[in-house]
Amino acid sequence: MHGKHLIDKILITLEVGDKTALFILLTRDGIIHRKGDGNPVHNDVPLMMGISREGHFDALLMTIQEDIFDYSGVMKLPNPIGTECRLTMIFQGKNDVDYSFRVVYGSESDGPPYELAEILINAVKLTDGWYKEQLANIPATVEKKWWRVWK
Repeated sequence: MHGKHLIDKILITLEVGDKTALFILLTRDGIIHRKGDGNPVHNDVPLMMGISREGHFDALLMTIQEDIFDYSGVMKLPNPIGTECRLTMIFQGKNDVDYSFRVVYGSESDGPPYELAEILINAVKLTDGWYKEQLANIPATVEKKWWRVWK
């Protein structure tokens, strides 16, 4: 039996080349951090951090089949074509529960296994509304003229 019920932190990152295209951290107690949308071109967006009581963690955990944890580890897919991509998923919790996945593949070749891709897609979908709301609340910065020291 796995300890899915013991998991209290989920970290998902997608790196494309030398850029972090997506970073999502969810905890059972509502902490949520997110940066990016998976596209390395949109890499200049800020990391948004906060607490959500909307159940993002539980919703994502419900979409994960427990038997996926039988296959944790590192996979380097053969014959990568394109930019190197690295998908990392870490599930941690009580009693030293730690299931980690890392898949290395090419941007133009076969991607990660369907089960991991599905978790990634669900994590993005479940946190998208929160993330867009946080980005919309960033105050616009006003460019300060260097000679206007009084402002």
